[in-house]
Amino acid sequence: MHPKKTQTELVTPSQRLQSVPVTCSKHSDHFGWCGFRVEDYRDLPESDFASPAMDHHLLVYHYKALEGDFTHDCAGHRTTTRLQTRQLSFIPAGADNHWTFGCGGPSALHILVHAECFDEITASSGMELRDDFQVTSPQLQNIAARLRIELECDGSSGVLFAETMMEMVCSAMVAQFSAAKPSLNCQSCKVALARDLIESEYARTIHLSELAHLCDLSQSQLLRAFKAEYGTSPHQYLLARRVNEAKDRLLAYHREPLAQMSVDLGFADQSHFTRQFTRSTGVTPHHFRSHK
Repeated sequence: MHPKKTQTELVTPSQRLQSVPVTCSKHSDHFGWCGFRVEDYRDLPESDFASPAMDHHLLVYHYKALEGDFTHDCAGHRTTTRLQTRQLSFIPAGADNHWTFGCGGPSALHILVHAECFDEITASSGMELRDDFQVTSPQLQNIAARLRIELECDGSSGVLFAETMMEMVCSAMVAQFSAAKPSLNCQSCKVALARDLIESEYARTIHLSELAHLCDLSQSQLLRAFKAEYGTSPHQYLLARRVNEAKDRLLAYHREPLAQMSVDLGFADQSHFTRQFTRSTGVTPHHFRSHK
């Protein structure tokens, strides 16, 4: 296990970007996410560079693999391999690493979680996480693919979605990369308070931490309990609540502008509203209104 540096020596993701000779195509800094960051690196040039140790855990989703050798130095050992598209790499906070690869334009999504946020979410301060390379995990691959879409949509799904995804990433990281597997026991609980808050205050931004505090649970416990009780995540429940309200309003107010309705229901904008409504019902809001 690579010894961690002291906290004062660790760099932030933004500082790391300034020190590496590759360009980040897009990142999530302006989305308002806390302790969670996504970066997209497209068609990277031939590279040989060292990346400093960060205060964030780093999960790399290789969504376009290089048809050639990758060499990666991390935690005191070297790996040379040929990655496959959709495989992942993991570098824990505090670990220096060095990447070497040739031409071919590989592309990757970087998912970063602040180490302190990770410890708080998983209730596992000091847990040892092992670096890994050339990982295949359907759960992490699906999360990464969804976050790549969210990055392209400029974070339009909102803060609760991001917090939910961070919880899912942290849970999957523990399962995949922890040196010791955590206990899966989770206290039995009722999450009706969280559901009732979403039902009544669906039009505003709701944070996962707020719901967890309301139910006196950790955020991870809330996600597991909520899904067990209602079959979905708080974020998906919130979207469904907004769409159901939209159906009623579309039928009751035939002249209400969709842009205003979008704001009133808590969507980022009319485009976000239309996309979510269509995904849920199979038709656009305009079609739903005009054919009822």
